[in-house]
Amino acid sequence: MRNRISLVSARFRVGVALTLCVLGAVGCDHLLRVEDPDVVSPGNLTGKDKLGTQLAASISAMQVGFGGDGNGNEGLINITGLFTDEFNFTETFPTRIVIDQRNLTNNNSTLVAVFFHIEQARAIASNASDQFNQFGPTDKDHSEVLSLEAYAQTLMAEMYCGAVPFSKQNADGSQSNTTPLTTVQMLQTAVATFDSAIDIAVGTGDSQREFLARVGKGRALLDLGGAANTAEADTVVASVPTTFVYQILHSVNTSRENNGVNELIFQEGRWSVSDVEGINGLPFISAHDPRVRTEFLGRGFVSRSQLTGPLKDSTRTMPDILASGTEARLIQAEAALDAGNTATWLADLNDLRSQVGALSNATILNLGPGDSALAPLADPGDSVSRVKLTFSERGFWMYATDHRLGDFRRLARPTNGTPSGYGFTIDEVYPTGAWIYRGAPDGSYGTSVSFPVPLEEGNNPDFNSAACDITVP
Repeated sequence: MRNRISLVSARFRVGVALTLCVLGAVGCDHLLRVEDPDVVSPGNLTGKDKLGTQLAASISAMQVGFGGDGNGNEGLINITGLFTDEFNFTETFPTRIVIDQRNLTNNNSTLVAVFFHIEQARAIASNASDQFNQFGPTDKDHSEVLSLEAYAQTLMAEMYCGAVPFSKQNADGSQSNTTPLTTVQMLQTAVATFDSAIDIAVGTGDSQREFLARVGKGRALLDLGGAANTAEADTVVASVPTTFVYQILHSVNTSRENNGVNELIFQEGRWSVSDVEGINGLPFISAHDPRVRTEFLGRGFVSRSQLTGPLKDSTRTMPDILASGTEARLIQAEAALDAGNTATWLADLNDLRSQVGALSNATILNLGPGDSALAPLADPGDSVSRVKLTFSERGFWMYATDHRLGDFRRLARPTNGTPSGYGFTIDEVYPTGAWIYRGAPDGSYGTSVSFPVPLEEGNNPDFNSAACDITVP
C-alpha cells in the first residue's frame, strides 16, 4: 500500500519579517507596495530543481479541491455528498441549503469557491506537467502529476454541466481561455492524459503510479459509457491489485491541511450522514453496514437537527481515497454485467464482500475484527435490479469519495445518449419528493442534476452560459 502525503501549501508560504510601524509614521508606506509574499508566480517555479515543488503543489491543490480543508472550503467530497444522498443539511447557510435541495443557480457564492479550487487543482497540475515536459519528461513524478490533472478533468466532467472551460495560466502570469468542453470532450481529454501517465509509469517501472492512472482511466471510460468503453475499462484495471489504494492525506500542521469533511461535520455540525434521503437514498445509517460506520453526535448546528458523522472522517488527519483496488474490482463487476456475464458480475461483488476486513483501506473504513466478511449477495434475477444492486454496492464501498454524483448521472442518462447511461428517470435516481429539514418537510427537491459553471466565468469571452443546462444529466 502506498500513502501519498500532502503537507505543502500550494501557495508556498515563506518566512516574513514583520515590522511594527506607528500609524502615519514616515517610511511605513513601503509596506503597502510589497509583493504578496504568500504567492509565487508560475514563472518563478521553472527548472529541473523545481519539479519536486511542482508535484507538491499539484498534490496540495488537489487536497483542497477534492477533500476540502479546515478553513471552511467544502471540496468536492463535501459538496457532491450534500447534493446527492450521502449528506444532509443541518445548518442555516442559505447557499448550502439550495445545494441539498437540488435547486442550483450560477450565482451561488459557495459554488464559486468549489469551482475555483478544483479548476485550480487542474490548472496547477497542467502547469506542472508543462515543466516536466521541459525538464523531466520521463521522470516518474511526471506520471503522478498527469494523473492528478486527469482526475481533476474527470471530476469536473462528473460534476459540471457539459460546457466547462479548461483555462490555463501561462508562465508570464497571463491567462489563456479555452472553448468550453462538452462532457464527452472532458472525459476524452482525461483518458488521453491518463494514457500518458500510464506510459511514463510503465517506462519507469513504477507500478503504484501505473495503478493510480489505470483506475482513473477505468473510471473515465465508465463515464463515457457504451459497450466498447466498458470493455476497455475492464481490461485497463485488470492488473490493479485489490489491495492498492492512493490516499490524499490530511494533517494538523495547518488548518488548510485538515480533513474537510471532519471540519464541517465533527467540528461544526453543518451537515450529517444521510439515511434513505429523498425516497431513493441508500440507508447509510440504518443498514449498519461496516463500510459506512457512523457515530451519532447529538444535535447539529441547528438545534432541532440530528447529527451523525462518518467515522472514516472522525479526525482532522483522516485521509481521502482518490483511487483504490476496490474501485478496480467494482469497475470489472460492472463491465461483466454490461457484457451479460452475470455469474462473473456476482462473483466479483461477493469476492469483495468476503474480504472486507482484509482490504488495504480497512483502517480507513474503521473496520474491526468482527467485520471480516459481509454476507454474499444473491442474484435478484432481472437486469434492472442487477444494475441497482451494482450501484448500491458502489455507494457503500465508495461512500463520501466523490463517486456518487457521477454514478447518479450515469444511471439517469439515456442508453443511446452521448455519453450513454442506464436509462433510469431522474426521479428514480436523485433525492426527490419532500425535502426534510429539522426533522420535518420543508418544501420539495428541485430539478438540478449537475452543477453550473459559476456566473463569474462570464468574464471568459469564449464561455456561453446558455450551453450549461443543469437539468440534463
